[in-house]
Amino acid sequence: MDSEELAVLIHLKRANVDYGKSIALNTGIPLERVLMILDRLEDMGLVERVRGGKTLKRSMARFKLSSEVRKHHVYYRLSRRGELLMTPSPP
Repeated sequence: MDSEELAVLIHLKRANVDYGKSIALNTGIPLERVLMILDRLEDMGLVERVRGGKTLKRSMARFKLSSEVRKHHVYYRLSRRGELLMTPSPP
């Protein structure tokens, strides 16, 4: 795993749910590269697309400014496997 993939995983851990363009803006990684990284991480089972519903509440997407937004982007979140990878193990 390279540093850009790790940056995307860290961002999703903090944001909970986010979409490619927002991830690119927050990480400084070009959008095209972020989309490739998300595809690769999805293939690895570390992230998953958010399914269901036409709106997304800010309680789910922590970086959103409005309380509820229309889902006109493809949103991603850490999968269970991704959560386990990003959770620090006890000493």
